[in-house]
Amino acid sequence: MKKEENSIIMKGHTIPEEGFAYAPNFIANSFRRGGDELFELHAHSQFEIYIFHQGNAHYLIDSQIYMLEPGTIILLDGSELHKVKIRDEPDNYLRSTIHFSFEWLAPLINGAQAKFLLESFKKFRHRIFTISSQKKMLEITELIEKLEQLATGEPEDRKESEIQITLAYLLLQLFNASKEDIVFLHEEKSEKTQYAQQIAAFLQQNFHKKIKLKHLSKELNLSTSYMSHLFKEETGYTVMQYLMNYRLIQAKTILEVSYNSKTIKECAHECGFESDAHFNRFFKAHVGMSPDKFRKKISKER
Repeated sequence: MKKEENSIIMKGHTIPEEGFAYAPNFIANSFRRGGDELFELHAHSQFEIYIFHQGNAHYLIDSQIYMLEPGTIILLDGSELHKVKIRDEPDNYLRSTIHFSFEWLAPLINGAQAKFLLESFKKFRHRIFTISSQKKMLEITELIEKLEQLATGEPEDRKESEIQITLAYLLLQLFNASKEDIVFLHEEKSEKTQYAQQIAAFLQQNFHKKIKLKHLSKELNLSTSYMSHLFKEETGYTVMQYLMNYRLIQAKTILEVSYNSKTIKECAHECGFESDAHFNRFFKAHVGMSPDKFRKKISKER
């Protein structure tokens, strides 16, 4: 299934093909194989349900790295920065995902007095667990397959209502499972993973400053070459790639919320870019348009 790239509708996520009639309010993909949807570190406004079926991968959420095992379920507030790092052949990677808008589902949830169904997304921001019951997991994946089928084709009011009700039932199944047979992940993280998390946390806390690898390696008491190698191995990024991606995401957020209250130069400075000229070049190369054009497009869409 071919996807259109460089979308800003989901703030880093792709626009599905025309068959998905309810995007960006709702998108469902069941048992998707391979790396055709691999994104850079990104965030989006939708809540996300992610199920890992097969492969060898890490899931990076903000500065935390989680080892995935078959049956892992992640309930995620998509505004948290996240990325999957595949650690073997992409074709071995198999997952199911659902993205849905809180505003789109809220009327049904509120009307049913079922706000507790969204607690994992709103209160905890993300929750990671596995379900031990194969029967329960089968029920959940069958619901996702049904939702994917419903979400394709021409939009219909009746079908949209069925999607919302089915999604609410899926959330109820996940909630009930948490009371019965959830096994939370408390894995022992390797020394490399712990160092990678420390590096990511440092970069996020200091992205607005001038950062040199030798200063960071001294902070962690590691050689620069070893630090660079382990971070790339654990996250899929070099240290500077991660830093520049993080700066870009922060810049896009500022441009979206500040309207014209901040100049492009002020935005560049706040996000740690050397100059507004460097910021403009980097932004255009990665987003496909200048910061000014990006801001005007967001404003027009609103």
